[in-house]
Amino acid sequence: MYGWTGNILKVDLTTGDITTEPTEPYVDDYLGGRGLGVRLIYDHYQPGTEAFDPANPLIFNTGPLSGTALPGSGRVDVTALSPMSRLRAKSNFGAYWGPELKFCGYDHLLITGRAADPCYLWIKDGRVEIRAAGHLWGRDTFETQKLIQQELGDPEIKVVCIGPAGEKRVRFACILTETGDAAGRTGMGAVMGSKNLKAIAVRGNGSIAVARPREFLDLSIQINNEIRKHPAYEELSQWGVARGVQMMYQMGFFPVGYFEDVCWEEIMTQYGGPAYVEKNQLKNVGCYCCPNRCMNFFSVPHLGKGVTSCEPFSGFTGAVWNLDMDVFWEATLLVNKLGMDCTETSASISLLMELYHDKLITAKDTDGVAMERGSKEAILTTIRKIGAREGYGDLLAEGQMAAARAFGPQAVEKVDLVKGLAPHAYEFRSFKGTGLMQAVGHRGDPLPLRGSLLEVDWHHAHDWFQQVAREQFGDAQAAIPTSYQGKARSAVISEHMERVADNLGICKWLYGLFIYNDMEMACRVFNLATGKDWEVDRILKISERVRNLERLFDVRQGLRRQDDNLPRKFFEQPLQKGPYQGEVLDREKFEQMKDEYYEIRGWDKETGIPTKSKLEELGLGAEALTGLE
Repeated sequence: MYGWTGNILKVDLTTGDITTEPTEPYVDDYLGGRGLGVRLIYDHYQPGTEAFDPANPLIFNTGPLSGTALPGSGRVDVTALSPMSRLRAKSNFGAYWGPELKFCGYDHLLITGRAADPCYLWIKDGRVEIRAAGHLWGRDTFETQKLIQQELGDPEIKVVCIGPAGEKRVRFACILTETGDAAGRTGMGAVMGSKNLKAIAVRGNGSIAVARPREFLDLSIQINNEIRKHPAYEELSQWGVARGVQMMYQMGFFPVGYFEDVCWEEIMTQYGGPAYVEKNQLKNVGCYCCPNRCMNFFSVPHLGKGVTSCEPFSGFTGAVWNLDMDVFWEATLLVNKLGMDCTETSASISLLMELYHDKLITAKDTDGVAMERGSKEAILTTIRKIGAREGYGDLLAEGQMAAARAFGPQAVEKVDLVKGLAPHAYEFRSFKGTGLMQAVGHRGDPLPLRGSLLEVDWHHAHDWFQQVAREQFGDAQAAIPTSYQGKARSAVISEHMERVADNLGICKWLYGLFIYNDMEMACRVFNLATGKDWEVDRILKISERVRNLERLFDVRQGLRRQDDNLPRKFFEQPLQKGPYQGEVLDREKFEQMKDEYYEIRGWDKETGIPTKSKLEELGLGAEALTGLE
């Protein structure tokens, strides 16, 4: 095969059995990466299995372009049953581990069972070992990677691992590689910990066979040059997202606190992200074969070194009423070393701050820690207590709702979740399309999706981006944040575009968002790498098949239309400040957007279940719906 290695590696930690099966039978229908991972989890997960049961499969998925010379070809999709949502988990990370797995000769890694004692996997080319990890248990994610490299005598070994939070099955524990690249959402670190699996180390001497190597390399060089000339490149490669955060607050896209509002005057004038970058950044770093280098590598003398991007810049600033960038950085390092999802962690702290501010809890409920807005002690102590499952941190480790139930019914009324997860910190009352994507999205996650980003871009040039919306989604209104029109089609198209990148194993920031805003380039490089002669429509049809199989998995778990929803707050509490003062979601219009989304998708409007005709069209088989109507 070209592009694919042709092998799926299967490891049963209970029995120690190590086997392989071929990739090839799946690729025409699912490509690889996220798509083939969905097929594997659907087939290997037995309904009724709990997230921490040994039989819950944990699957790492690379794509046919992962590990090639193509810029941005280092992405990995991770899936299992989520301990947070009890639906299909989906998380994604970059760095260098995925290409190294392919250099070992494997496209996918499927892990089942539970080891009797802590262990780690060592994959060296075609050799796979289950090694003892008792000496690593309790170590943080930074220490674990270094110790494994030292033990195996090779600093170039790539490692994914869990920290103490994963070992203790904190439900939103993550899997981390390097010093900050994580499969963050949906609790994959907790699933890994439930298997007594501390880490997976990989080192390969193989290569990826490419069908038309000279043309593929020439196009990869061309893409590299085009990325470097793109207007987004200079910003992302020098600053990451640090300067964009303040802009998001100013336009009312990032909420402050626990979705309390969007306008906090102090953060507009005192947000210190750019100055912190100038003072403490050693350089920008990135993933395998990517010139974009969109992550900040900080070295703060009294705190430490590491990498960050995206979520912490808002999660540990405005979401927790914090203006001290040293607290932002210390919190970011803590969650990375402990192995916890930043989004869920910051939302948990934010919830406690709202409950404390509204006098629904006191310091007695939080081990004597006053959960005052912006408090350094509150932020850092809560992170440590969650990671150690100590005191009130043990409650939060079970999720926000579990903690709220312990605090009482008024606290329960305050909790904002979508499908069991903290919503992304975006303002849904004014950005209607973003709200729709959050509600109907596979894991309740609206970004990165082009349709949602277009609502942000619109602020910079109204007429231009309305024209972009007309061309891409058939309706200029799709770009206007407060409009309900055109949002369903933009959501569907954007979901398909996102899955193309995830299925191929490439970065959706480059192919879908900031550089190439369509799938033409992705299709070209796919054909050169694999020797196929596919059109974009065929690749997008695979994305639609993947989206429907994701939905079928969740429907099998009990998901229905009523679960495609947003917290009550967004329908009942208008914004009190900011550029969109007075905005609130209209329930009737919101449900109409959902109707339109289901109609375009070919799903039943009453239940949200894919119809038999749609499944037959996609070759999924209407028998998959037996007993689910």
